[in-house]
Amino acid sequence: MAVPLIAGALAGSALGTLVFSTLTYSLRDLSRVRLDEHLERKGIGSWLDKTMEHQPDLVFVTAVWRLLFNVAILLLSLDLVESFGYNAAVSYTVAVVLGTLVTLVCSIMLPQAVTRHMGDAVVAQFVRPLHGLFWLMWPIAKLMHVIDRMIGRAAGIPTEPAAGKAEHDIEQEILSVVEEGQKEGIVDDDVRRMIESVMAFQETTAGQIMTPRPEVVAIESTSTLAEIKEVLEETGHSRIPVYEGTLDHIIGVLYARDLLKQLGKPTETFSMKLAMRPAYFVPETKLVRELLSDFRRQKVHLAIVRDEYDGTAGLVSIEDVLEELVGDISDEHEPAEPAMYRQIDEQTIEADARIYLDEINRQTGLELPEDAGYDTLGGFVVTTVGRIPEAGTTFIYGGAKFTVLNAEPQRVNRVKIELGQTAGEAPAGEREPVAERAAV
Repeated sequence: MAVPLIAGALAGSALGTLVFSTLTYSLRDLSRVRLDEHLERKGIGSWLDKTMEHQPDLVFVTAVWRLLFNVAILLLSLDLVESFGYNAAVSYTVAVVLGTLVTLVCSIMLPQAVTRHMGDAVVAQFVRPLHGLFWLMWPIAKLMHVIDRMIGRAAGIPTEPAAGKAEHDIEQEILSVVEEGQKEGIVDDDVRRMIESVMAFQETTAGQIMTPRPEVVAIESTSTLAEIKEVLEETGHSRIPVYEGTLDHIIGVLYARDLLKQLGKPTETFSMKLAMRPAYFVPETKLVRELLSDFRRQKVHLAIVRDEYDGTAGLVSIEDVLEELVGDISDEHEPAEPAMYRQIDEQTIEADARIYLDEINRQTGLELPEDAGYDTLGGFVVTTVGRIPEAGTTFIYGGAKFTVLNAEPQRVNRVKIELGQTAGEAPAGEREPVAERAAV
C-alpha cells in the first residue's frame, strides 16, 4: 500500500478514535439537563428520552468502535513504518511508539479535555448517528446485556428497577447542577442545603425525625383542668397526647385551643374524653413524605409513632417534618438549644447525643459501628462504657477521645469528640479502664 494512502488511513483512524472516545467519555458523564438544552437548541428535543433510556447501550457501541479504531491505528502504524524498508525489530519498535502516541493523544488526552468542556454538546451533535449505530449493533448489545445480568447475579448484585434507577439518576443530576451553581455563585449555601434536604426527604422515615419517647410530654386521662393548664404553660405545646396507665396506651390528643370552650364554665363539667381528639398512629418505618400527605389529607398535625412491639416510640409533629426541609423552627416558648453538631476546632467537635452515628462518621471520618443495636451517638457511648455514664466520663475509641459533657441518670445529653488521639495520649485518670474497645 502506498505511503500516502497508509498515512491517510492512519489519520482517519486517529480521527475516528478521537470522535468515539469523546462520545464514550461524554455518554458516561452525561447530564440530562445540559443535553436537553443542546437538543432543544437544535430542535430535536424528542431525542432526549431515547438517549437517556439507551445510555448504557450507546456507551457500549461507542466503546466497541473506539476499540476497533485503536486496533487499526496500531496495525496502520506498523504498515507505515514497514513501507520505509526498516528491519523487523526497528519497524515493530517504531510502530509501537507511534501507535501508542497517537492512541494516547487521540483516545485519551484530547477526548477527556473535550468531554470536560463540551461533552454534552458533542453527544447532541452525533445523537442521530449514534442511535443508528446502536440499532445496527443491537444483537451484540443484547448479548452484552445478557452477560452483564449473568455476572451481576453471580456477584449477588440485585438488579435495580428501571423506574428506581431513573429516579435516582434524576436526583443525582439535580444535586450536580446545584453544586455547579454554588461554585459559580448562582446558588447560595442555604438554598443548596434546602435542596439537599428535599432529596434526602424522599427516604427519611418517621423514626428518624421523631421526638423520642423519653422526651415526649403527655398527660394522663385523669388529669384535672388545672394540671393540664400547668403543663401547657410550662411546655408551650399546643397539642399533647393523652394516655391511660402508661405511655404505651395513648387514647387521644388534647388541643389547647379546644380548652377555650371550657372558659367560664365550672371545672367539674370538664370531660377529657369529650375534649380530646382521636390519635393518629404511624409505624417507625413510615416515610415522612407520605406522612406529610397524611397530615394534609386528614387535617392533623401530630402522629404517635409505634415501634414493632406496638409500644410508643415517640411522636412526630408537622413542625418536625418542616424542619427536615428548612432547618430548626423555634418559637417564643422554646428555649435556645445547643446545635446538634458544633465544630470547635479542626480536631474537636461537640454533638448532641441524639445525633445519628452515620452523621458523626460522615462529618468526622470516624468508623463508629452503625449496626450494633443502636443508631445514635448516645447509644454508642452507653454501649461502649457499659452503663449510663455521668458527666465528665471519658474513653478512647477508634483514635478519638469521647467526653460526656452533660448527662442525666436516664440518658446522655451531650458529648465532646477529640480526633487523632490514642489510648496512650489521653492523660491518666481521664479515660475508662478499657481505653479502646474493638467494634463488634
